[in-house]
Amino acid sequence: MRELFSGPTSLTYRGETLAFWLTLLCALPAAALIGFFIHEEVGISQVALFVVFAMLYVTLARGRLVGSSVRIHEAQYPELFAIVKRCAAALELPLPMVFVREDYAVPVIAVGLGEPYSLVISSTWIEHFRDDEMTFMVGRELGHIASGHTRFTSLLSVNGNENPIVSLIFGAFLRRAELTCDRVGLLCCGSLDVAMRAIAIASFSKFGRKIDYARFAEQHRDVMADQVLRWGEWLGAMPYATHRIDAMRWFIDSNSYRIHEEWFLRETPAEPPALPQTGAIHVVRKDCVGWWRRLGAYVVDLIVVFALIQTIGSGVIHENVGEKTPPAAAAHAKDTLDQTAITIGRLHIPWDVLPAIGGSATLPVLMPLYFILLVTIVGQTPGMMISGLRVVRTDFKRPSPWQTIWRYAVAGFLFWLIIPLSPFSRVYIHDSLSGTRLIKNERVLARMT
Repeated sequence: MRELFSGPTSLTYRGETLAFWLTLLCALPAAALIGFFIHEEVGISQVALFVVFAMLYVTLARGRLVGSSVRIHEAQYPELFAIVKRCAAALELPLPMVFVREDYAVPVIAVGLGEPYSLVISSTWIEHFRDDEMTFMVGRELGHIASGHTRFTSLLSVNGNENPIVSLIFGAFLRRAELTCDRVGLLCCGSLDVAMRAIAIASFSKFGRKIDYARFAEQHRDVMADQVLRWGEWLGAMPYATHRIDAMRWFIDSNSYRIHEEWFLRETPAEPPALPQTGAIHVVRKDCVGWWRRLGAYVVDLIVVFALIQTIGSGVIHENVGEKTPPAAAAHAKDTLDQTAITIGRLHIPWDVLPAIGGSATLPVLMPLYFILLVTIVGQTPGMMISGLRVVRTDFKRPSPWQTIWRYAVAGFLFWLIIPLSPFSRVYIHDSLSGTRLIKNERVLARMT
């Protein structure tokens, strides 16, 4: 499966990887620029908080999306399940969980941060597609899973229908990712005509069966000749339908298509690869998360803590030295507060006990307190929620408050030892000593299935 997206014959659309990294580098400045035009007082810390909490909302809403859908299998809607199963086997991809829900905008969407992923199909659109067209639609969404797109796109949108701001900031990558997965769908269905019909139906519903697909594809030349029309594509996460068809027509004539078509026509097993065996009552090493995903969660939590402190601190200072204070006195008071404490009502909090920007304390002072509070109450921090992680005991139950306190007290004191050892184990020192583990949410779900 990995060979599909690497090497000289990679299915990855040209420029996708570069667009991904440029998107990540430019996302925050772009969001800050948009925030400036919306409200000139929006700063980097506010934008960071907005982005993080927007991601949190999407993470929670994704759970609601799957939880409010009907799960299908061999005994429930077997025809559709057979299509998913056949495409997953062809891609050598573990079978995702398949759900059906009502959605008038998005026919099929793949979501998840890890195995088992979820494929959510709209009940509104099922009857519009024939089996071969549904094969294209399912195949392209499985392509998002196989290429790793869903780990990023699941954080940006609940149902695959991105808003204009998300499309404007992340669109350069999202549009190329869609073109990449159109290639996977084309290989799964094996017919350019079927792929064009599927795109037309997804774009125009029943009217899509009445158009001339060849002439429709030729409209792309008119679009490319008009600079303003080309810019209009930037407002959406999905490329123009004419662009998608034209890109597939080019791909089907390429050497890359012939090589991958031969691979897809091989004799494939009837069953997709199985997920690791589940059912053990204790957390095993495979359930625990690796260092890179821990790091991603920790970075998000750092953003939250820094932004909160900076936002609250500046708000309190502004309130304490407001408009009634002469400018010179206000500036002097602000400098004094910056160097000593922030005041909330009658409460004075010295800066030297906060790892704020400009403060004198180190991160291990506040971060364990932050983790203890949130993990004790909800079992997760925002970073963990976004990265799909959870703190549990070795029997998968929620840790007690004392276990949580001990876990992060050890982490705070021994971080200098934990960090260099982190790449070599999935169970860290504070995990072992506290009897807790940081696990992937998908592993818990896999055990349930």
